[in-house]
Amino acid sequence: MNVHDYLSDDGHAVLALCSPLGLSKTGGEEVSPLTLSDWNEIENKIKASSFKRPSELQGRSAEEISRELSLAPAEAEQISLLLGRMGPLALELETYFSRGMWAITRLDERYPGRLRDTLKHQAPSVLFGAGDIRLLQRAGVAVVGSRNIDEKGAAFAREIGAKTVAASLPVVSGGARGTDRLAMDGAIQAEGVAIGALADSLEATIRKPDVQPLLADERLVLVTPYSPAAGFSVGAAMGRNKVIYGLSKFAVVVSSDFKTGGTWAGAVEALKGRWCPVFVREGAELPKGNRELIKMGAAALQEQELGKLGNLAEWMEEHANKRPTEQDLFGARV
Repeated sequence: MNVHDYLSDDGHAVLALCSPLGLSKTGGEEVSPLTLSDWNEIENKIKASSFKRPSELQGRSAEEISRELSLAPAEAEQISLLLGRMGPLALELETYFSRGMWAITRLDERYPGRLRDTLKHQAPSVLFGAGDIRLLQRAGVAVVGSRNIDEKGAAFAREIGAKTVAASLPVVSGGARGTDRLAMDGAIQAEGVAIGALADSLEATIRKPDVQPLLADERLVLVTPYSPAAGFSVGAAMGRNKVIYGLSKFAVVVSSDFKTGGTWAGAVEALKGRWCPVFVREGAELPKGNRELIKMGAAALQEQELGKLGNLAEWMEEHANKRPTEQDLFGARV
């Protein structure tokens, strides 16, 4: 893979500003990459300045950056230091590409259009991944739920995976133990495509023997908004939920706790943001979170009816509830 097939000059600049790649110490001083909110603000300032493009910041002094972007000296110095580490960043980037991984930024052509259009300013500034990046242009069905899932829930997750493939759509999930993997396995076993949005450990994941052939056969693509070597954190797991919903045309919540956990938080955020229609498994003896999400505007998908459905995508298109209002979402019923 060629780095320049993925990253434009502007993309290289965004990667330097927003990614920890090649970053330990620069100029003898500790420096941190820009957060997403930092980058959103800087991006707007660049567009309004004489620079116009992020790549035009390279080689500029901190004083010039401060003046042109109306930034405090400390902020301009941070940008100057981040852009000054292009050498170490390029070396680390080449290493990742040589191992079958890629990087893309929100300003690059290969960045998933649905993710950018759905999440807008919340779309990650940088994505890392492995597998055929073109698969990310295909809108999928997100399948999310608890790590610890009962037998009925596991069967439901697998069947959703298979039904999604039968509808010629990829399954989008988080790759975590439980619901995520069951749905992705259901898609793979049905000879379909799965998209895994990871919260951590991309570099380690692609080395797994069961993952490598799926990536090579273009049946699996992995993507993460975090560094390929990043370890797990609860915050990262919450953050990648946006990517799952942002890549999806529909979403199915298999099981959710009430007002706690990543599944609940992600589904509520997706309903509030109107990222895509959200369906929730309905049936006997389900977690309270499932019932409450339906009250908040998610559409019910009866577990006993799933097997009878013909084309899942067509059924979802027909049964997606009218988008809930903000009052519905966060009024007395929540």
